[in-house]
Amino acid sequence: MIAMFTGWVKYIIFVVLFASFLELLLPSSSMQRFVRVIMGLFIMLAIMNPIISIIQNHLIPTNQVPALSTNFGNSIMNDSMNMSNERERLSLELYKKELAQQMKILVMAIDGVADVHVNIEINTVKNSSIASGIESVILYIKPGLSAKDRKVAAVSKITIGEQKDKTEDPHIDLKKRISEIVTELYQIPKEKIEVRIIHP
Repeated sequence: MIAMFTGWVKYIIFVVLFASFLELLLPSSSMQRFVRVIMGLFIMLAIMNPIISIIQNHLIPTNQVPALSTNFGNSIMNDSMNMSNERERLSLELYKKELAQQMKILVMAIDGVADVHVNIEINTVKNSSIASGIESVILYIKPGLSAKDRKVAAVSKITIGEQKDKTEDPHIDLKKRISEIVTELYQIPKEKIEVRIIHP
């Protein structure tokens, strides 16, 4: 108790000496009044400090915040990881949808394509939803009239008596052209692009 009282007196003496020294440094002017008021407040605070600490310790109960349990912390971490994985999955789905829409618009502009459906598969890192590249692109093409022929449909020549070779794919040039355009614009290797013809 005596040590606390001695420390308190030393602190008050130090504040008073500091206030006197500061007052000596300032020239006599209107600022000196403000400095005296501020230093008076510091001296009052130094005198009241032990009384304030006694009131805080004895009269006001301190409510301690209970420590968070490890289960609660683990639950928060698991929820955070689940939300992060779900966000990654949704962004990957949005990316696939937007890329498929872009490819559809591009392929629809090619002569000889009436309709197209795009299926994109994305490589993901194991045990995660982070994309590491395009695994495959499958384009389902419905052949149709060219852009010129869509305006005016001409009657095609019909030959009677000739039989076409059934093994030859009549749309091989269209498949090749579509594959080359998608490869060139999206920098996807040709072996990852598959063009399938849908017959009406």
